[in-house]
Amino acid sequence: MKSILQSLYLLQLLDSELDELRDLRGDLPDTVNTMEKDYEAIEARIEEIEEALKRGAAERSLKEKESLELIGKIDKYKGQQLEVTNNREYDALTREMETAETTITTNEMLVQEWIEQNEELKTSKEQFEARRSELSAELEVKREELKEILAATREEEVTYERHRDEVIKEVLDRDLELYTRIRDAKGKAVAPIRRESCSGCYNVIPPQLILEIKKNDRLFTCEHCGRILVSEEIAQETNI
Repeated sequence: MKSILQSLYLLQLLDSELDELRDLRGDLPDTVNTMEKDYEAIEARIEEIEEALKRGAAERSLKEKESLELIGKIDKYKGQQLEVTNNREYDALTREMETAETTITTNEMLVQEWIEQNEELKTSKEQFEARRSELSAELEVKREELKEILAATREEEVTYERHRDEVIKEVLDRDLELYTRIRDAKGKAVAPIRRESCSGCYNVIPPQLILEIKKNDRLFTCEHCGRILVSEEIAQETNI
């Protein structure tokens, strides 16, 4: 059991070292990740605006082409009215002209709306492009900072991670599950006894329990904080 307790404490030491290395990064990885998502969202918005501008331009072209064709038809209808022989034909041509004029008026309104919308979209696009440029510069700085931190700590981190993988092989699944559950809840799962107290929560450990823990033949947890307790002997003998 002593070797298992040593393995658990060693696992805690390794995890603590890894935590410290990762703490050096602070919230930088999350910041970079958030900035990258923001950048992607801005690019997507710019693409949407560009597509809207293209659609608007195509629609405007169609409406203007339709209006020109209708103007030609109106001129044609006017000429035909001079040649009709009865009121029924004259009235029919008049209705065709009125319909064409209504369509032309509607098209002119749609084109004007597009022109106004086009200006708004262009302004919005310029704003997004300006923000994209700013964010790109900020992101480059943050990426470089993260790259430097990772470069400075990566070798040490890999060494600890490999050592950790080796230690885990020595720990029973049920003990590893207990360790992981406590660590997730408390940060540190294993606490050596220091001055007859749990070094995790600083509550006094009963003398009889300390004697039992010193036997190193079973796992005990602190009745106050729930951490796995190990003797000072284990703590002194176990090093990374």
